Amino acid sequence: MVKSLFVTASAGSGKTFRLTQEVRRHIERDTEFVVAATFTRAAAAEMEKRILEAIEKGGEIPADKLRLIMRAARVHFSTIDALFHRFLSTETTVPQVADDHENAIITAIADERFFQHPRILADIEGILIAARILHMQPESLIQALDKGKETLEAWTCPDKLLDELKSKQARLVAEYDRLRAQVQAVAEATKGALRTQVVVPLLEPIAEADLHRTLFSKSDLADVKVAAADRQSPAYDALRDLYLPMRRLIAEHLINTKRLRSALLKRFSALRASVLAEEKVTLGRLYFDDIPKALIALDGPDSFDRPLFMARLYELGFHRTAHLLLDEFQDTSKIQFELLRPLIEDILGSVNENAEGERSIFLVGDWKQSIYQWRDAAPDQLRAGIAPALSSGQIAAETLPYNYRSTPLLIDFFNHLVAELFAGTDKVNLQAPPEEPKHPYGGLSEVAVIPAACGAGDEPFYDRLVEAVMQRKTESGCPWGDIAVLCRTNGHLDKVAAALAKAGIPTSGIRGRELLSLREGTALYLSLIALFTGHDGSFIPRALTALGYDEALTAAVARLAGTIGMASRPHRFATFASALRDLLTWFPRVLIETLWDEAERYFNRPDAVDASAFLRYLLQMSHIITVPEGDHADRVKLATIHGTKGLEFQHVFLFWKEGLDRAPEILHPDDGCPLSLSKDEIAFLATDPIAGAAAIAEAATAITEEKAEETANLLYVAATRAVKSLTIILRADKEGTLKGFSDLMFRAAQATIPDAERTEFGWRHDYGPEKSRPSDHEELTAPDLGEGFIAQVDDDEMDPTLRSAAIEAGIERGLRIHTALARLTGDCKTIPPDNLSEEEIATVDRFVSDEKVREIVFRPGTVRTEQHISDTRSFGIVDRLIIGPDRITLIDFKTGRVGYLADKYRPQMNRYRTILQGLFGKLPIECYLLFVDEPHRILMI
Repeated sequence: MVKSLFVTASAGSGKTFRLTQEVRRHIERDTEFVVAATFTRAAAAEMEKRILEAIEKGGEIPADKLRLIMRAARVHFSTIDALFHRFLSTETTVPQVADDHENAIITAIADERFFQHPRILADIEGILIAARILHMQPESLIQALDKGKETLEAWTCPDKLLDELKSKQARLVAEYDRLRAQVQAVAEATKGALRTQVVVPLLEPIAEADLHRTLFSKSDLADVKVAAADRQSPAYDALRDLYLPMRRLIAEHLINTKRLRSALLKRFSALRASVLAEEKVTLGRLYFDDIPKALIALDGPDSFDRPLFMARLYELGFHRTAHLLLDEFQDTSKIQFELLRPLIEDILGSVNENAEGERSIFLVGDWKQSIYQWRDAAPDQLRAGIAPALSSGQIAAETLPYNYRSTPLLIDFFNHLVAELFAGTDKVNLQAPPEEPKHPYGGLSEVAVIPAACGAGDEPFYDRLVEAVMQRKTESGCPWGDIAVLCRTNGHLDKVAAALAKAGIPTSGIRGRELLSLREGTALYLSLIALFTGHDGSFIPRALTALGYDEALTAAVARLAGTIGMASRPHRFATFASALRDLLTWFPRVLIETLWDEAERYFNRPDAVDASAFLRYLLQMSHIITVPEGDHADRVKLATIHGTKGLEFQHVFLFWKEGLDRAPEILHPDDGCPLSLSKDEIAFLATDPIAGAAAIAEAATAITEEKAEETANLLYVAATRAVKSLTIILRADKEGTLKGFSDLMFRAAQATIPDAERTEFGWRHDYGPEKSRPSDHEELTAPDLGEGFIAQVDDDEMDPTLRSAAIEAGIERGLRIHTALARLTGDCKTIPPDNLSEEEIATVDRFVSDEKVREIVFRPGTVRTEQHISDTRSFGIVDRLIIGPDRITLIDFKTGRVGYLADKYRPQMNRYRTILQGLFGKLPIECYLLFVDEPHRILMI
């Protein structure tokens, strides 16, 4: 019997170790199918690695270890997105999933085409009107569409609504102007508070009404303090009669403006979504969030049992899942949980009230770390979803009590912070240092919460951060690479980077540095410009000299330009790759590999042109093309808080400024139209100036509270990234006063920490000399890209696989041909051209036209291409497997004229035969090697 658990794993509590333990326990039980889904690919790989290490270090005899390794190979480790992509893979054709980098590139290209769309170009006036109504520059339209993407997609906007809202807007403005004229008529007869507090606000245009004024919070003019004598004047009586209708008009105009904003954005949102969808179809790519949407569409959003989706699980064998393990459960989205719910309920059907059964659910998460609600994570819905199983006892609760990441001083501060941020909730899970830490504590550990008093600008805020970073470097003697600065927004991140750069502090993003921000990156780009654009050569040599390169590089570029000039045009990937290989002796390998990957991605696009077009594309996308750096690169790491989930840093600086006063969007109660309201606007509507206004304000307040809960989670995640020291820089007003979450963090730093020394802004403790690293620690170093250009290396030091363009071109050709052949099925007996060159199309046509080849390839039976096969001793991937009624046919395709190597492939084919004999019993197995470039050569093994 196995226990089903929901494990609360606070920061640094060793949840990966706990998951590994659970999987290790499951693989000891034979014939069980285990699925372990994580939030990131790195977590899945780490868990699989730890499982194998645990088996290797175990006390079992070699035969038993081998048995455990084979069972571990049957465990399905993947991200939850990859798991759903597997469920989608029963379709005839499944587009490849775009990674984060490819996602950014596709979106950037689609946005450029969006602004060039004929409907946009034909309606420039509409764009300008929308920008004026939305109070933004036309260039900011994309940002506005991104912020309201989910709510806009969910809202169905009637075709005529936009025109109706525009007409109503004009009527409201005209009616308000008529009443303003009446206010103007009595204005000269007013004075004192009646004039400043009443007349002046009412004379402002309706679109400029300042709802922060006390006047508009009053339901009657009698509630406004004015002189007694003024109350007796005819002007006061006239204003009192005008105030209520004007106040109602302001409320109607406010809501109508918000609805008009959403209707305008919806108009552009639908077009942008269409352009993006076309771009994804063109490239054959899916975004991760497209996958669950496609699966949910199988049965429709309202289906409860999801029979079609469950049929997919049966087809792939996932109905046999005995143990389902989900990591980072708190970040599971609504749609992901809805898809997993039938499988979870099926498993729980075999679990008793003591949480025990032959099957099990293992959920690991921490409600304090739910920070992806903007990506549709739904912690409240998840809680409600597992609440019945928790209350019935089918799922038991467990809490991991220790923090293995941080020093005891920081752990005490985290406990104080949790008490402040989550007071009155069930999230107050306190941690303790482990009795046996993973690594001995050593050196100075410190926590500091520093207010930075600011007036109108934020300069003192950024200056205080720079000062604190330099002080940490001086006091601890740590390298820059041990320091990380975390910000709430990308806007703050850019300003922090500028402030640190001004102080001479080297910085880098978590994903590396922009290619063209590097001296070497710029020089490499200029060298390629000289090679592929036909530049006259006068400017680029001077530029390379200015960048610190001597005549040796310019001479090499000139020689290479002559070679490339003789190559056939257009210059595509093979020529470009050849140039990169020749430039490898002059530039760091990491730069060459980065450009190689980008070029490969570009030339796989159906609209790719040539190397010159690629270089223009590279310049256009330079802001998202980065060069990775090693973990120990000596540069301060800069990142948003969301980008550091699951990471840790020796010294963390949290740069925190309270958010703007704009509340999350709420839905209009009548038709679900998104309304984006500020705090002042919500406060005004709360006074119920028109029917239904108070209900809108209540809904906005509830959503604001939910948003505040996520902000508290965000702060907890940011703080707990720290291993040795945490410094929080808070923006205060000019008097040094803090508010909101800033005040909570400051108060947490005032709470006493045992065995620690009080400092001006927090606490510190010296744990003695730094302890030596464990023996299995390997210090990683990255090339310093700022220390002059790398000298030319000896030819023998080059990777031999990079010397020949023919080798690389041959590999690429083989991959393309194999992909094309994989599409040959019983129904499809011709090769689609896809990305094949004319020579490749001719070769494949000649191959499949051969009668003997066709007799083998198109034998009757069930066809499987790129089929994985395995037994307890070996595994492999078969190009083509035909399961017929009277025999099994195994086919392996070979490209290039490699028939003379046929005997080299015999052992591989014999292994495949052995595997298939174990699967299909007495059916005869026929194995063929077919050589695409030599169709007459057919080898039966």
